[in-house]
Amino acid sequence: MNDSPPDVHLAIYGPDRFPDPSPFGERGYLFTVPGNFPEDTPAHTNVTDWEMAVYRTPGDGDEWEVRDVNGNRRVWGTGGSRRETIGLAFLEIARKRRIEAAEVAEKRKAAGLEPAPPYAVEITNSVTLVIAPGVIAVLKSIERAEDYGPDSYHVYDPDGGEPYVIRAEDGVRLRTTRIGVLHNRCGHDPEVAARFEDEPGALIYAEHGLSACWPCDLVRQD
Repeated sequence: MNDSPPDVHLAIYGPDRFPDPSPFGERGYLFTVPGNFPEDTPAHTNVTDWEMAVYRTPGDGDEWEVRDVNGNRRVWGTGGSRRETIGLAFLEIARKRRIEAAEVAEKRKAAGLEPAPPYAVEITNSVTLVIAPGVIAVLKSIERAEDYGPDSYHVYDPDGGEPYVIRAEDGVRLRTTRIGVLHNRCGHDPEVAARFEDEPGALIYAEHGLSACWPCDLVRQD
């Protein structure tokens, strides 16, 4: 269990960031709490990243305060310094998220389900190919055209070499290839995966959503 806050990037904000009336300080700093914090909560309970604000409390300004920006705007920590207050906010968020993860597990148990969805289909690689007459290349970026002309596909050869451009004209197609791994009670908890309660659902997703899928080779923990 690790409650140490991850490194945060602080971005200064000014009086125009939060219109009145606002519980936030007029000036302060914005930072992000990752949705996968703390690391010991199951990935299927992760939330979106939270934008937070830390600022001196209005009035005498002797204390610092942290609030979430886009949710309930509740206070997550107060302290005598900015660093201390951010650390306290991370501790409180970790405590709350662990409680919520335990509640999810209990609800699943009451419904006759396993503590976590036992099947996960993880996308391990994805590439978009540009298929043109006489060439197949890997898409790097798309440059939108002006004046209704064809877009430009910035590509590179699968075997290396300098990038070049293919025009999005007749006979040019895009094809996205995704490959992945099917996890079945193997002990892995991938951060980004589609999760299923049964194997048929996982296999249908893998068949229609991926170009190729392999079973995880870690020994199952039955």
